[in-house]
Parts: sequence; C-alpha cells; structure tokens
Amino acid sequence: MSTPITFGVIGLDHWYSAIPLAKAVAAHPDAVLAGIADTDIARAQEVAAQTGDPAVTDDLFKLIEDDSIDVIASFASVDQNPDIVVAAAEAGKHIVSIKPLALTLAEADRIRAAVHKAGVVFVPGESRSRGADQNRWLKDYVESGKLGRITSAQFSLSGSLPMSWPGGEHDGGWWVDPKRGPGGGWVDHSLYQIDRMRWLLGEEVAEVSGRVANLVHRDLAVEDYGHAIVVFDGGAIASIEDTWSGPAGGWRIATSIVGTSGSLHLDTSTGMIAVLETDGTHQGWVQLVSPSDHTVGLEEILTSVRGPEKAIATVDDAWENLAAAIAFYEAAASGTAVRPPHLRDQ
Repeated sequence: MSTPITFGVIGLDHWYSAIPLAKAVAAHPDAVLAGIADTDIARAQEVAAQTGDPAVTDDLFKLIEDDSIDVIASFASVDQNPDIVVAAAEAGKHIVSIKPLALTLAEADRIRAAVHKAGVVFVPGESRSRGADQNRWLKDYVESGKLGRITSAQFSLSGSLPMSWPGGEHDGGWWVDPKRGPGGGWVDHSLYQIDRMRWLLGEEVAEVSGRVANLVHRDLAVEDYGHAIVVFDGGAIASIEDTWSGPAGGWRIATSIVGTSGSLHLDTSTGMIAVLETDGTHQGWVQLVSPSDHTVGLEEILTSVRGPEKAIATVDDAWENLAAAIAFYEAAASGTAVRPPHLRDQ
C-alpha cells in the first residue's frame, strides 16, 4: 500500500475548485487533508466541517512550514499566488496552482525558477481538466488521425458573473478587481481552452488577435466579453470566445474541432458529440453521448507527485498559457495581432 500523500489547501478565493479538491482529498484512501488556510477563518472552518475537520488557520504561510505536508494546493487570488507557490517550492512542497499562475510573465518567471530549482511537481489549474473523460476522449480521437490534420477550432463559453462564495450573489467577487487578476470574463475560462489546444496539437500559440468589451456589465473595470483569434505553429486557427455577459442560468460551452478528414462538435446544453468522418466509421453526422467533462484532477495530481515523469502538465505549460493570454490583452488594446514570447526562444 502506498504511503498517503498529505495536502494543505491555501486560500479559498477559487472556491469552486478548492472545495471539490478538498472533499476529494479527504475521501481518498491514498490522500490526507492536513489543513486549510484562508484569511477569512470562517470560510476555512466552513470547508473544514465538510472535509473531516482538518486544522484551520488564517495564516496563508503556516501550512507551508508543516513538514508533514507533501502538496500545497493554492487557491488564493492570482495576485497572492506567486508568493505562496514560491514559498512552497522553496520548502520542497509539490504544488497545485490556480490559473493563471501569476499576473505577469515576470512573476511567472519567478515561479518557474523556484519550481525548477526545487525539482518539485507543479500542476497548473487549467491543466487538471486534461484528465477529464471528455478531454481524454478528444486526445485519443485527434491522435487517431480520424479528423486528419486539424485546421480550425471554435470555443464559445457563455456565462454570468462569478459568485464570491457558493450560494451567494453573482457579484463578480474579487475576479472583477483588476489588481487581483490579469483580466475579466475572457481569461477566466480561456486558459482551459488555450491549454487544451496546445495539448491536442502539440504546438504553441504563434499569434493572437481579438477584442474585449463590456456588453452587459458596463461599470466593471474588467471585460465581461472577450473574443480571440489564435493561430498555432502548424497553421491551425482557433476562435476562443468567453463571457460573463450571458443570461442567468444560461451556462453553455460549445466546442468544434475541424480537420481535413472530419469534424466534431460538443455542446454542454445537449451532452452530445456530433462526429463526421469522410473516410471512417461515422459517415455523415453521427450523434454520440459525450463523456463527462468534470474532474477534480486528484488522480492526476497523485500520479504526478508519485512519478514526476508522468506529470499531467508542468509549470512551463502554465507559463506558456499565461503568455498567450497576456498577448491577447495586448492585441485587444492595440488593435493589432501580437506574437507571444515562448520559453523555447529564451
């Protein structure tokens, strides 16, 4: 039997991700939830009561000092994340990070340096979804060659403002403060789609253009709508539209991937995948039940920690994803296409 891996959860700002992971760790036979830290001690106590009553603290760095903890899972706001994960790396802890990992590439550089120096595992928040059944199906399907060479993709997410805490109002919370995140409605979800396309194609983003707007929430200091055109190294072009301007209850994600020999379309409103293959089994459009797109990613985290060579993603992936996102905002501000920097060019 494997020795259980011990986790400390720091920050509950990304509560929608922190709480499910904390519950999964508490319920897993090979994992232990040692503690929860949040500057709002009442929030930490509330989550602790749902997860076996681990230790709680309002000191965001106390758990990092605990020698019994193997993994620090940071779910603080983006502005706080660099100090937390750098301290965790310097203490020799493996890291589960929120997305994006930092506000700027300079901060991301500091994180990368600390992680590489320590030799610890860093699992990006946007990459954990690679382990979802739906994404594993997509990866296998693309790699099977049934779609041929991927030429284009479209992603469209319609959502409303985030909630500060589960069960509360859709008030935007800390997400709408430009000092705490690098953008608004677009970056909130686009990181998943950028990461997924980089992973599916095995390519980097070559160029980004696009536009941001405030279509509904005009008083926000960040956008509630963003639409990017992303060109990849191999020439494939992806459209990535992410919003907080959708109607209440109208959450929906539509995904299309088009290749030279086929096409597929996913829609969360129907739970179906439509597939067309010019030379394969699915001649004409065929409807398939979509595998689940939900995962907390715990199994992938445990596998990554036990065998870093099997890590689902790395701090370098998180850096590249942020570089593409920052390039988008630069492009939207300038009205011109922007080429993001890459680690390979450093």
